[in-house]
Amino acid sequence: MEDSSLENLFSYIDGKSEETNFDLAFELDEIKTKHSYIKFYNCLKHILEKSNDTKTLDKLIRYLALNFDKRNLPLLIDFILRPLNDNSFVNIKVMAIKMLPKYNDTSSVQALLFCLNDKNSNYKIKLASAEALGKIGDINAFESLGRIATDENEESAYIKESAVTALGMLGDDRAIDVFSSIMNTKQIFKSKFSFLKEKIMEAMNKFDISKNKKALDIIKKSLFDMNPSVRISAVETLMNSDLTESYDLIFGVLKFDNDIEVRKNALVALYNIKNDITVLYDVIKGEYPDELKEYSKEIIKELEENNEE
Repeated sequence: MEDSSLENLFSYIDGKSEETNFDLAFELDEIKTKHSYIKFYNCLKHILEKSNDTKTLDKLIRYLALNFDKRNLPLLIDFILRPLNDNSFVNIKVMAIKMLPKYNDTSSVQALLFCLNDKNSNYKIKLASAEALGKIGDINAFESLGRIATDENEESAYIKESAVTALGMLGDDRAIDVFSSIMNTKQIFKSKFSFLKEKIMEAMNKFDISKNKKALDIIKKSLFDMNPSVRISAVETLMNSDLTESYDLIFGVLKFDNDIEVRKNALVALYNIKNDITVLYDVIKGEYPDELKEYSKEIIKELEENNEE
């Protein structure tokens, strides 16, 4: 393709995009090779701003992902803010949003916050925005994420879970107050929010619970939660912490919990904390359910087989 004006370049790309076997990556590489970067950049911008063809936009976002260039970040930000309300564009925008943390640049935070707080945003876009905010780690996102996580009018459990996960990624100690508030709301008992407590337990792994009484209280309370999965998550959080009393707290779960799967997880956690096989033999010899005894034997056998290799 010979050198031409920007308008001719735009017309050329627009015309090519209508062809069945249109190879956008090849065409863009040709433009990038034969023209200045400014012209190449403006071609990208033209497509992202003007094209309504989902296949072309999908190809372009994938092209930008494979040809990473920090100079292209403004293009992605403008694209995710482009008012494309048709659901056929949602997955393309989600793909663009998931790329933003790779740029390690906080200039995209405001756009992500807009997507997160926009009541008209598709839930997939909100989920991706919350995750991206957590990965970028800008503390300015805390308030918006905290508000969504605690909003009892937010009907989407997935969005609240993503906000909680993002708060954990931010690592701001104020998140403990948010988690405590959530655990004490009536909404947490609704079945569709059952996984939210598990997400809170996972997020707690990002904090030093040994230095935060409120955080420890949340975990201790979760050890007695009605949902076995929440109790398992609480056990895992204790196992991953540096808390000196973790072993004793988990041992109480092993002894007295009424769910065999929770007790199995407690057993594994106790072994992992001290890397001591003694607890497995103690279960075999002690007053424990037969299923738990058999599980201990299976672990011991697996450990022995691994040592022989």
